[in-house]
Formats: sequence, C-alpha cells, structure tokens
Amino acid sequence: MKIINQGDVQIIKTTYKKTLDMEAEYRLSIFTYMYQSQGRYLIRNTLTLEVMELTDVEWSAVVAIKERPVNVQYLEDSGITELAKLGYLISVEKDEIKQYKKIIFLLKTMASAKKGIKSYIIFLTTACNARCFYCFEENFKTKSMSLDTADRLVDFILKTRSIEKDKPIHLRWFGGEPLIGASIIRRICTALSNHNVPYKSFMITNASLLTPEMAKEAKELWHLKNVQVSLDGSREDYELRKNYYLPEKYNYDTVMRAIHLFSEQGIHVRLRINVDFENIVRMPIFFSELKKEFGTMENIDVYLTALYQEREKEGFIDLYKKIYFLTDLLDEIGIPRTIRSEYDTNCFRMNMCMADAMNDNIVITTDGIFNNCEHLPESRTWGNIFDGVTDPDKEKELSAEPVIDPVCAKCAFLPECTPYYKTGCPGWFSKCYEYNCLKTEYKLDRLLKGVDMESDDYEEI
Repeated sequence: MKIINQGDVQIIKTTYKKTLDMEAEYRLSIFTYMYQSQGRYLIRNTLTLEVMELTDVEWSAVVAIKERPVNVQYLEDSGITELAKLGYLISVEKDEIKQYKKIIFLLKTMASAKKGIKSYIIFLTTACNARCFYCFEENFKTKSMSLDTADRLVDFILKTRSIEKDKPIHLRWFGGEPLIGASIIRRICTALSNHNVPYKSFMITNASLLTPEMAKEAKELWHLKNVQVSLDGSREDYELRKNYYLPEKYNYDTVMRAIHLFSEQGIHVRLRINVDFENIVRMPIFFSELKKEFGTMENIDVYLTALYQEREKEGFIDLYKKIYFLTDLLDEIGIPRTIRSEYDTNCFRMNMCMADAMNDNIVITTDGIFNNCEHLPESRTWGNIFDGVTDPDKEKELSAEPVIDPVCAKCAFLPECTPYYKTGCPGWFSKCYEYNCLKTEYKLDRLLKGVDMESDDYEEI
C-alpha cells in the first residue's frame, strides 16, 4: 500500500492508533470511500483526507470486510493492519459520529482562542444593472448602504476585527452589483487606511460598470486581490442571460474590457462559467474565444459550475459529468483552470461555509443587520452594527453544535458537507450523495494521472 495524498496531520494524530485492540473486531469506517479504475485501487478517508493505493490482494481483503467484521489476526494475515491504525478500518464498538464531533469541538475551541472577526461580507446594495433569470435575489427589495451606515460599519470593524500578528482582515464586497456601491467602498477603505488597519478585499461582480479609474482605485485603495466575474458563454448566450437594462452601454464587450482592466492592475480574475442544460453544448466554442481573448494572461483562471436551479432536475448528475469533461478540455487547450477543493490541500475544513464560521465571519446587510449567510439576508438576524447582539438566544442557537441528521450520520461525505443539511441551508439538494460520489471519483482520477507523472512521490508503507 502507498500513500498518494498526504492527509491532515493534526486529524491523523487525533485518530491514529499505534496499537490495535487484539480482542476487537474491525469494520470499514463510514468515512472510507473505495474506488477502482483501470486496474488500480484507491481508498480515501474523508475525515483525515488521506488517500492510499492498494494492491489487488489488499483491495480484496478490504472488500471482504465490507461483508462482515474481522479480527486482528485477519488484518495481520492480509497485511492491512496499517489501515486500522490510520482509521480506514475501525473497531465495531467505535462511535465515529461522537469522534467526529469531538474533533470539530477541539478544533473550534482552539480557533476560538483567536479573538475577533477575520472576514466581513458586506452587502453594498441589492440593486443591479443586470436582470439574470437565475439570480437568487430576484425578489429582494432594492436598497443600498447609506453613508451613515458605512461610517458606523467602520466603527464596528475597528471594535471587532481580529488582531493576529498584523494579518489583514478580509472585506468581501457583495451585491446586487457591488460596483454600484463604489463610493461606499471608497469611504470604508479610506477610513480603515486612516486608522492603519491592514485589509485586503475580494469581490463578486458582473464587471460591466468598471472604468480604468475605478480599476486603479481597486488596486491602490480597495486592496482588491481577487475578483470573481460570472459569464454565461459567448456573446449571444451572455447578453440574453444577463439581460442588462442598457444593453447598448453594458454588454459582452464591456465585460471583456473590464476583465482586461482588472488583470492589467495585477488583480486576479476568476471567471465563473454558469452552465445549464441549454448552454453547455456551446461551451467548447466559448472556450476558443476565451483562449483567444485571455490566453496570454497569467492572473486569470476559469471554473464551471451548474446553476442552482438545475440541481433538482432530472439528469443533473449527467450535466456534471459533462462539466468535468469540459474542465479537462480547459487543460487540453491551455486555459488555466481554477483549483477548487482539489487534492492540492491536505487541511481539514473546520468550517464548510460562513454560516458555521460565525466566530470568524459575519454578513452585514445594506442596513447594517447581522446575518450568517449571504443567501438569506435579514431572515435570520440576531443583531446589527448599531446595537450589537439584540437576540442572544438566536445567536447562541446559530453558534451551537449542529444536530447531525440521521441520513448524514451514515454518509462518507459528512466531514465535507455543511452540517445544516435540510434545516434551512439553500445549498442543500436531494442528489448531494450522487454528486459527491461523482466529484470524488473525478478528483481521484486526476490524482491518479498526477501520480503517474510523479510516481517517485509515493510514500511506501
């Protein structure tokens, strides 16, 4: 057996057993995911993030354990005792959910010792110059942050920000279209600079409102490091789906120029390509256009994702199979691909989203109201920047350890998923297990290809 992806050392130390219980019987961990492809055998521990390749003999021995528990003698005779020590196999008596909760508790306890908020997700406005048919804010009331609220927000940041070895706080500008609120960004950043607060910022935007002067300001004053620009395909697809109010002024060409402006300022641009059942067939043509437009730029990358509306439709998994095919096509034609949750990281994600990272993150709406999710502004508030916490019980409820649904408690992907499950999370969908299987196997295939190229990086056990 060989380790082909190192796991999270901290988690492995927590779960690693140097010696086995000679009286115990062992079963497959619920966090062990097994995968075989073209005569190669992988097992992945979704809790420790480690991936191992087994021989066919070792694989057969593990497959047999899926049918019935085995004793230590069986593990020794099969040469797989190391799998029990590393948590792929566990004692029948072991309560894995209890262990999982303990790990989360320990990690969050250590993290909570670092006081202060690290990231502020700021709704500048709910207004937008586009009318995308898929926007989750379609029914939101249009409003923008006032100057007074912006000033009070600065005061709130000064009182609550994390002070950790002079690390910069993160300001994440959100909308609507956040560039509509450029003057508010300027006001907040100027005030923070005057108070010598280190910060860097990030933005999700359609980019259509960007000017050369604004791009320069974004670099020098906003300290904008990364920007995500959503695209929907070539000109016809894009302009139909964006449906701008003034299409003669804001259009495909405007956005392409804006992407160049960001890039020329050294701001990293992440292009999010929104895919659905209708436009996916035209993506290869669009890729050719992207290659021609941005092929020489080093600070632009691309990723594809399905619209949320597609998740409950028949054939959603097939749609994602096509997305992964197109992702490989990006590599083939030389367009930099965004690395998202690949096996390039070996760190356990203590928080799956901002909603369960309230100690580090906070969403602030245009009216200065606190929230725990950008998709649900003002619907779950427990306070505001003017009065602080106004509903301690609600804050405590949101910060409390989540109740794990019985279905999730049996799922290998529990450590990689939001603990909110069905209870109010807008990201949950019924085909989550099938999607996670597909995503995991796609990544494992890519990992195998990388290992083929760098087989000397194997660690023999």
